[in-house]
Amino acid sequence: MSIARRETEISVRIGEEPHKASATTVIARYTDIEVFTMRSYCNRDGVVLLLVTTDAVKTSHVLRVAGFQCDVSPVVLIGPINRSGWAAPVGAELADAGIEVLYSYTSHKDRDRHYLVFKTSDDDRAIRVLTTGPAFESLAGNDSPQDREMVVAD
Repeated sequence: MSIARRETEISVRIGEEPHKASATTVIARYTDIEVFTMRSYCNRDGVVLLLVTTDAVKTSHVLRVAGFQCDVSPVVLIGPINRSGWAAPVGAELADAGIEVLYSYTSHKDRDRHYLVFKTSDDDRAIRVLTTGPAFESLAGNDSPQDREMVVAD
């Protein structure tokens, strides 16, 4: 089964100030931190890097020590799943349940290891909907054998 669970997303602001190393280089120094998802965008304050890792507390701490500004917020993480193209049906299922999707994005680590991130108006309800709805059943049926052994966590 795929995992649909609440995780912590770290928002790293990379402004004009110079750093000795990039945020991704800082994280790479810690082999015990695995990055599930990574996305970046630009706004008026500079570049923003969004991360979901195996250890949000440690990740945000090491980034702050390196001089980066970080904020954290809860998100819904789905994955790993072995195919892309699931963001639209999952988003539609949440919308049908009356849950507003504030933003979403996909990230992949390997060709067959994809993750979906959803920031919603009600993450707890979103997890309940996603772990019982038709989109999730389809996701669970299409995962690789190793992913079927994973448990649904909330």
